Amino acid sequence: MREIDFGSIGKEVCGKQNIIYGAGYNGKALYGLLYDKSVSVEAFYDDDRSRWGDLCCGRKILSESELLSMDRKDTNIFISSMYVGQIAAKVQKMGFLNVFVALDILLKKDTDYFQFRKYGSDTNYIDRLNCLVEASCDKQTKSYFELIKKTVLHGKALRDIMDLYCGEKQYFLNCFKGKLNGINFLDAGAYTGDTVREILEEGIYPAGVYCFEADYDNYSKLKVFKDKEGGRMNLVCENYALWDCRTRLGMKLSNYNARVDLECRETSVETVTIDDYFRDIKVGFIKMDIEGAERKALAGGMKTIERDRPILAVSIYHGLDDMVEIPEMLMGRLEDYSFIVRHHSYTYSETILYGAPKELGIF
Repeated sequence: MREIDFGSIGKEVCGKQNIIYGAGYNGKALYGLLYDKSVSVEAFYDDDRSRWGDLCCGRKILSESELLSMDRKDTNIFISSMYVGQIAAKVQKMGFLNVFVALDILLKKDTDYFQFRKYGSDTNYIDRLNCLVEASCDKQTKSYFELIKKTVLHGKALRDIMDLYCGEKQYFLNCFKGKLNGINFLDAGAYTGDTVREILEEGIYPAGVYCFEADYDNYSKLKVFKDKEGGRMNLVCENYALWDCRTRLGMKLSNYNARVDLECRETSVETVTIDDYFRDIKVGFIKMDIEGAERKALAGGMKTIERDRPILAVSIYHGLDDMVEIPEMLMGRLEDYSFIVRHHSYTYSETILYGAPKELGIF
């Protein structure tokens, strides 16, 4: 795997087919940068099967079989996704020899998105990070909060974040094996069924999986997935946004960037609280990745969480406030729980706060 050198990229890729792995925001940005260097891109590839055959930047998103049909020696794979470690291992296992990554681009995007420098002079924020460092029960968790502190003081994304990549499967840590069968899952931010696919691939047998997806297009694809694969488990799909009260909220963007937008009036979605929906349903596992709405959804579900004491896997990477407020909220409310942070990418995204009641003896 090599870092893209945009100073000599034209020579490095001459005479080869170029494929961008990841057809999201980062993939489109990388396509534009390659285009500016007169580097042609043959196609995209994405792990989201529901997008296979669609177009991205006017180029086809290949299926896995189409990707595998390409010459392993004469094809360049450009990784645009933040999941650098997992993807590099996957494409190298497929036999592709020329694998490139654009980490500098991804880190610059993080610097622009998170606005780290705005928090560097916030002594209260730094003090709260210090408290989380002290409260951390393992080295990896402590290292994460220490790095966030270092980053805001530097004012930009640092390559040190790559050292925190844990290498375990997101949401399904090794220590969860054997602990997830026969319980109800709450999949908050179900997208088009990617987490459900992981449940099936991991050989987990839940009592039921309750999928909540606020974006209607994603929900429609989720329903198609349920019709094809849902017979293998008790799968319930809901087109609701999880919130702290019942209302209607605006939505913006689409695909895996779809999120609640309080200012939007063109597209809206009905909300529901976890406490209302699961009033008579016991929850054993909560996975939550809802693009910054996690704090509101948790606030609307704390009675259920305190009642059922589920295993938690909650995203805390959608903003610098989330990185401190979600841990503070859950650690402050839940007695006899253990919490750890694990980081699942080479950028500042995909950081998960895991929680488990101590009686389960998980960590």
